[in-house]
Amino acid sequence: MKTKPDRYLLKRGNNYYCSWRQDGKLLTRALRDANGQPITTVEAARKARDEFMRPFTAATETKVLEELTVKLGGRKAELAKWEDEQHPPLSIGQAWSEFLASPNRPDSGTSTLRQYEFQWQAFADWMKEKHADAPTLREVTKEIAEEYASNLNHGRFSPSTYNKHLNLLTLVFRVVKHKAKLTGNPWESPKRGGNIQRKRMITNSRRELTIDELRKICQTATGELQTLLALGIYSGLRLGDCATLRWGEVDLPRAMIRRIPNKTARRNPKPVIVPIHPILRDMLAGTPLDQRREYVLPEMAALYFHRTDMVTDMVQKHFKASGITLHKPGTGTDGKRAVIEVGFHSLRHTFVSLCRESNAPLSVVESIVGHSSPAMTRHYTHVGELAAGRAVAMLPSVMSEATPEPTKRGQDEILRDVQTIVKSMTAGNWKKKRAELLALCANTAERN
Repeated sequence: MKTKPDRYLLKRGNNYYCSWRQDGKLLTRALRDANGQPITTVEAARKARDEFMRPFTAATETKVLEELTVKLGGRKAELAKWEDEQHPPLSIGQAWSEFLASPNRPDSGTSTLRQYEFQWQAFADWMKEKHADAPTLREVTKEIAEEYASNLNHGRFSPSTYNKHLNLLTLVFRVVKHKAKLTGNPWESPKRGGNIQRKRMITNSRRELTIDELRKICQTATGELQTLLALGIYSGLRLGDCATLRWGEVDLPRAMIRRIPNKTARRNPKPVIVPIHPILRDMLAGTPLDQRREYVLPEMAALYFHRTDMVTDMVQKHFKASGITLHKPGTGTDGKRAVIEVGFHSLRHTFVSLCRESNAPLSVVESIVGHSSPAMTRHYTHVGELAAGRAVAMLPSVMSEATPEPTKRGQDEILRDVQTIVKSMTAGNWKKKRAELLALCANTAERN
């Protein structure tokens, strides 16, 4: 049986040679041992051949691999081009509708989505102006992201607005990542492996309003704006909750508002129960029954759903017209960014402080405004802990100079409230319920 000849190995007489082809020419070299003597055995010849041919075979393999890599790269490019032709990468103009349609986006409210869309459109317009040659999300590089962030940074945005804008861009790119065929997110912060630094947050809290300031804004307001302000002052609800309050959430006979705050509706749909102040109750009762349709303030609700910022601007303009300085002292002049210190949210701060100044128990105030902890409630007021005392009905009147006498409560109404508190008492909440009972007793004594 014939054996296959050894590759590159040639024997002439008793001596072995290494034979190979290079550039079409046949080359031969005698194989010798370590002493320079001709090799005459096949085993020694094979070892010598392998040692001699190693550089040549390695070079050949490298060349083959290089050729395969080039071919593979070309094939990948062809496949990518074909894929792009069949399924074009997502354009910046299409991204927003894809974001809205995606099941992976957060379940944000209408006003939040409106703000998101405004921020996205600002970016899309900037891209058209500065980088028209990069129409798809995939073409937004880290360099372009840095350029846009720098453009925002040189504006008059607050740290909060700047961070929210970048976070929205990060969110959209993350949600449409697969549709856009992205391999990374150019907007990520360094904490997430990116390179777009966020600004350090500086909290600017709204200040409380004085009684005189409250009277100014209330007595000069008319129509739905006056009722909106009264709701803010006497309920502590946020602007969106006041503007979109429904009659179905208002119980005038029991003098109660039951409302699930917009801010917490999705993650914690727990309603807050707000006692209606006598002044506010009279204002709400002034609307005839046949006109109480869906919203307490129908014109304000329609405007809020259409343009939230217009309602905010309306309130700000009224405050300013009433002689109230809106900006924090030392800001808004000489090129400094204006820091808003007074706005509708100031009414919420004021409500909490007035409640505490009227000796309303901390647990009662927490329940009304919907705060989750005493620490959050204390953020709104500098008044220390006070004894259990009066409730919302004891808040001062700001709609007129005179303060109405608190409405006396009947024995049946008081007994019903006592029974409700006692029935809800458990081993875990008895201290809180005891405080409510004491507050009820103190409030009843004050009224009667």
